[in-house]
Amino acid sequence: MNTKTYFDSFQSCISSEDGDGVKVLLSTAAAHAKDLTSKISQINPKKLEADTHRLIESPWDELVLQYFKVLLAINKNNYYEAYREHYNMIIIFFRLASNLSRWILPVLYMICWETRELADKADDYLIDNDEDPKCLEEAARNINKGFSTCITDRSPLSTSRKWGVYYMAGFAFKTYFKVKKSNLCTNILRSIKVQDLPSLGQYPKPHQVTFLYYHGRLLFLEAAYQQAEEKFVAAFRRCPRYENTNKELILRYLIPVWLIRGVLPSRELLERYPATNELYGPFINAIKNGNVKKFEEALLQKEKILVSYETFLTVELAREISIRSLFKKVYILNDRVSRIPLEKFHKALKFVGLNVEMAEVIWFVAEMIRKGFIRGYLSYQKMFLVLSEINPFPPIGVNHPSAIIE
Repeated sequence: MNTKTYFDSFQSCISSEDGDGVKVLLSTAAAHAKDLTSKISQINPKKLEADTHRLIESPWDELVLQYFKVLLAINKNNYYEAYREHYNMIIIFFRLASNLSRWILPVLYMICWETRELADKADDYLIDNDEDPKCLEEAARNINKGFSTCITDRSPLSTSRKWGVYYMAGFAFKTYFKVKKSNLCTNILRSIKVQDLPSLGQYPKPHQVTFLYYHGRLLFLEAAYQQAEEKFVAAFRRCPRYENTNKELILRYLIPVWLIRGVLPSRELLERYPATNELYGPFINAIKNGNVKKFEEALLQKEKILVSYETFLTVELAREISIRSLFKKVYILNDRVSRIPLEKFHKALKFVGLNVEMAEVIWFVAEMIRKGFIRGYLSYQKMFLVLSEINPFPPIGVNHPSAIIE
């Protein structure tokens, strides 16, 4: 693509408010970018600037000139310089976008995406040169400005940039999580809460799924597990069946939430998502069999990956569900009598390799009664567990409605 063709195409797209067309023409990854870079690198910079001002209306001409600078920096494989030039480009763009309507959203999405990609590469350059990586964190602030550009629009809803709110919120969340600043997500949630926006269901499905997934992860980190489950289940159900990778990402956090509540996913669900089954299958089997030792072994084996996903501590909490399954076996082996000495539970735990004091056994049983996993009460004076005559171990597992989400 030569410069004349580029200028004519660009001017035509902005005149017709063709957001998708402008998006392509300002993308560093578009098919034309390499050829265009070759052409502009051969033109005298002053002539290129004069031609741009002459053929592209203001203030778009400044944005195009900055885009050319980004392309030239990429052509030199200098990604730190490319990011710095793109930083200037996004600032110019925000000034433009604040006066434009909904048609500009595809351009906003692309520019924010590319500033994040270039920031990543710029940080790699800084690390290689023994400098602190700071570009992605800076890019996160610009992405947040992109969110503000959408949510502060006061134009009529039909043409409002508010239709980009949930895409930008999800993208900001993704970036904040990557730079370990997930606490900043709360500012975005607060802004959404006080705004008069269309319901989430009116936005494109991909926007909904990403937003719900990251909102769920934020609640997960805050140990608000019931609310997190609601977000993950909603994200999973709205995610297309063919998007297996995204569904596996959601299950990565949803299943630990289920496990700590004693809810086991169905066999069919696990068979459909093999990566999830590989990760959590050993824990689920240990819970079903009441094999606390196998649960502990799985924790040790999977520790590194669970820590990297920030799910280790939550999965560890599910250990008591495997203990509950063991206690149910004790109940069955004792002919389902309603009064069982606590010492029998203590011996069962020792048998599976869990050496704990009697005080811990009492705590395990008391917690299970409190959470409804066991129906009955403790007789501390006689050191017995007195069980309900009716269904003392309420069923947990695949019959729970939460475990059937497809």
